[in-house]
Amino acid sequence: MALMVAGVVVLATVIGVLATMHQRDKTEPAIPGLLWPNPKSLTAFAAVDQNNNPFTLTDLEGKWSFLFFGFTHCPDICPVTLAVMDKVHRQLEQAENVQTVFVSVDPERDTPARLDQYVTSFNPSFIGLGGSAEQIANLTGQIGLPYFLDKTESEENYLVDHGASLFLVDPRGRLVAIFSRPHDNRSITDRFNRVRRLIDG
Repeated sequence: MALMVAGVVVLATVIGVLATMHQRDKTEPAIPGLLWPNPKSLTAFAAVDQNNNPFTLTDLEGKWSFLFFGFTHCPDICPVTLAVMDKVHRQLEQAENVQTVFVSVDPERDTPARLDQYVTSFNPSFIGLGGSAEQIANLTGQIGLPYFLDKTESEENYLVDHGASLFLVDPRGRLVAIFSRPHDNRSITDRFNRVRRLIDG
């Protein structure tokens, strides 16, 4: 009798665990990099776009935004990533509601004119952001992106160490996913479409 009771308890426990796992699968989709169900809401920030116009949180609202942080003198990671994002935009079915925003962490050298020439060479719709060091630090601080300007050898020809992830912000201004390297256009497109379906319902 005791063995039968123990067996029933074990069976009930297993059923409970399986039910919990099934429910978790339904509420927490296995999308790499997804910050769900607890996305991070961005707060007010200010920057300057490649046309020398103000760019704020309002400019992210109403659209899906891929944010990538880098600098125009970057020898490898930045051009490769922007080239990948150009392919992503060409693959998306609803690309008109999606924007890629390149945020310079080297605003001293990356003037609006230089940003315009740089980002549009990859895709005419890409947005380049600069501004003051304080403005950039505000946005990178919210995102949680580390970067470091290494001027130990030169005050002019220096490199910048920076994270290489893509950050996805939804139309409500919330950071909902982080896509780590290596970046592949098919993988990014697939994950983005899954995230959009999940959040748009």
